[in-house]
Amino acid sequence: MWAGTDGRRRVLLGLLVFNALSATIGGIALMTAWIPEQPVWVRATDFPSNYLPGVILMAIVGGSSLVAAIAQVKGSDGWPLASIVAGTVMGYWIVGEIASIRAFHPLQVVYLVTGVLVVVLTPSTRPPGHRGP
Repeated sequence: MWAGTDGRRRVLLGLLVFNALSATIGGIALMTAWIPEQPVWVRATDFPSNYLPGVILMAIVGGSSLVAAIAQVKGSDGWPLASIVAGTVMGYWIVGEIASIRAFHPLQVVYLVTGVLVVVLTPSTRPPGHRGP
């Protein structure tokens, strides 16, 4: 499976690990105020502080990438689906973040690109020569 693309698979694993680590660290930073509280970030949301967004960032965004990375390393049957879900979660998180805080930071581009690359680099689970849905 995925013959001849070991480099591509390593890049995908690297992206998943990068997203997992950075989302986890970012989530912890929001929850513990390593990143100073910015009331403007939650002004247009139902969140009273950065704490719950930090939990979501760590558990859902970081957790989905971690699960996908572990599944890929173990060669689990569902690892491509886990990878696509993780990349999609990252993409939606960044779009939602931009929309909710109504501000832009260059790192948002980095994370949007890593999310999209995870989806694009994940191989299809269809067998070679498969036609149809």
